[in-house]
Amino acid sequence: MEKQPLLVMRGICKNFPGVKALDQVSIEVFPQEIVGLVGENGAGKSTLMKVLAGIYQPDSGEILFNGQQVSIASPRQARSMGIAMVFQEQAVLPNLTVYENIFLGNEKKFSNAGIVNRERMIREAEQLLQEINMGISPYAYLHELSFMERQMVEILRNIWLSRQADVQNPLIVLDEPTTVLEEKEVELLFTKLRELKKHISVIYISHRLREVVELCDRVYVMKDGKNAACFSRGEFDEDLLRTKMVGREFHGEYYLVSEQRQPAARVVLELEKCTRRGAFQDVSFQLHEGEIISICGVVGSGKEELCLALFGLLPLDSGKIYLDGRAVEISSPAQAFALGIGYIPEDRRNDGLVLNLPVYENITISILYRLSRGPFLNRGTQLSLSQQMIEKLRIKTPSALALCRNLSGGNQQKVVLSKWLLSRVKVLIMSHPTRGVDVGAKHEIYALIRELTRQGMAIILIGDSFEEDIGLANRIVTMKDGKITGILDATTSKPNPSELIRYVV
Repeated sequence: MEKQPLLVMRGICKNFPGVKALDQVSIEVFPQEIVGLVGENGAGKSTLMKVLAGIYQPDSGEILFNGQQVSIASPRQARSMGIAMVFQEQAVLPNLTVYENIFLGNEKKFSNAGIVNRERMIREAEQLLQEINMGISPYAYLHELSFMERQMVEILRNIWLSRQADVQNPLIVLDEPTTVLEEKEVELLFTKLRELKKHISVIYISHRLREVVELCDRVYVMKDGKNAACFSRGEFDEDLLRTKMVGREFHGEYYLVSEQRQPAARVVLELEKCTRRGAFQDVSFQLHEGEIISICGVVGSGKEELCLALFGLLPLDSGKIYLDGRAVEISSPAQAFALGIGYIPEDRRNDGLVLNLPVYENITISILYRLSRGPFLNRGTQLSLSQQMIEKLRIKTPSALALCRNLSGGNQQKVVLSKWLLSRVKVLIMSHPTRGVDVGAKHEIYALIRELTRQGMAIILIGDSFEEDIGLANRIVTMKDGKITGILDATTSKPNPSELIRYVV
């Protein structure tokens, strides 16, 4: 007997004012299957999943779940049917325990005469945790857990809710679940998801195509609100998915390695035995004009703290920093910027942008001193420079006056980059510059990074993956337990990720 799909979404259309977000989109998910959903920002992935989760109502099309045609009017109704969406912004309470979070809002199921039977809640939580070999205590508070462990608690909550509704085959949508995870945590999450396949089906949304290839049984590609392709395991690789997503070939030049420049002889930045107790120790290397150095390491290696120290956000306990051959002290971001050092933070929304300000003000915020005459700001020049950057970087925005909060992640990152392009810093520190950014926008950001080095800017990079570090860097500094374990050449021959792993774990 032919296997029947758990979910069918057929001919789904959704319009917003002036935008056709979904145009005749169709997907299927079978029981005990992990289906990937990929596409550039704006391709329609999130809109489609919000239709499935009952957040949006479709203008036309039909949804079948467990063989029955359904109309999903709200997220509550979706959950009662066994459909749940786990967003990047986790819906857990860190000050409550694991068992309290799993059964949050459903304590009445465990009460008798108004008294909650917490022992029964704990037993049931332990049983759920044991099903997927999750080695955490039901008594643990969520703030004590890793991001991945908190995700699993949220997934278990939705599995339990599905069982209460007597749903045999629940469906969980995971939206960018690995955005802030390190390699080891990603591997552990994948192990748990494969175990969960015995109980659930999964729709997996990610910009990290290597993960999609590794994990998913099938994958749907969306472009411009439409179906672009569907592949089964073994039929697709990263290059094919990129091509279908953006509508053009990459020809192995995803990181634009052919545009990598040979650094100049001039040393712009030098670190000599830099130490911060508990974070990193005796770190020494040189950074040349026009060079990209990637710093690779796992969580706790000291790479993040080192970059924060170089921008004056963490003080050094000992060691020296030289800029253009001159010893300098960096005690604040303002001082770092005055010396010609810029920093693109990992969390661009909270640390790299002022979301409630318009695009043009964010682009020019670091050069206002150049646009001022006395107490007066030259608004015309400010708008003109911003428009030049919008066109140069192909920032998709209705106008320079639009608020930054309304831009996509990729375009927000371009605004951050444009700010540093205008600032003319000598050294730019980039922490995960493409995190949460779609494939097409990543490629454009890589092109911008290459342009910055052509202009002579020196870059320290913490990439979002070993592949990104290798693809962009001239040299790779590997760190483990706060110490440098190697400095590898990546200009003449690129190392592979397995070579890096032995230096960092």
